[in-house]
Amino acid sequence: MATTTFSLTNEEAGRLSPASVELAPIERAALSLEAGRNFAEGIELMNRGEAKLAASSFEQALEHAPDFADGHVGLGIAYAIDCRVYRALDHFERAADLDPNNFYAHFKLSQFHFALRVPQKGYAEARRALACAATHEERRLVAQILHEERQREKSMVRRPWWNLPFTRPSLYVGAGLVACVCLLLVLHLR
Repeated sequence: MATTTFSLTNEEAGRLSPASVELAPIERAALSLEAGRNFAEGIELMNRGEAKLAASSFEQALEHAPDFADGHVGLGIAYAIDCRVYRALDHFERAADLDPNNFYAHFKLSQFHFALRVPQKGYAEARRALACAATHEERRLVAQILHEERQREKSMVRRPWWNLPFTRPSLYVGAGLVACVCLLLVLHLR
């Protein structure tokens, strides 16, 4: 079974920080002091590479502020690093639902789908992340994961020709041949 790694870059950590200027004023006001403290602690633990402890800090933050989209993104990243795939996916999706304009919710969800080899959903989330991108750095991050995915697709094994769907004319010819063989068998058995 292949393992997948997920990383939290310094830019992403800055975006997820409750003290960040990029957080919406409404969200900052709605975030309790305790939730903010737990969230900051989770970011600090993630930066030290302690995903399990960070997950518990993010969980505590979400107990105080269950609709905190960045908290769900942080928890999704912690779960992904800790190989709790379904929980991570649930939290990334919850963050994207809570804040449809959250770049990192869509970006991490896209990255997650690409890692799970679900490219259709990955590309859809990448488009949403690109629509939410406010800075050149965010657009560069999306371009980077799209480039990596296209490179992976180029180097992967091609589908064999016998596994491709049949065209309509080839189905007609095949059905005609089967009908002829059946007719010959019926005539022969008489």
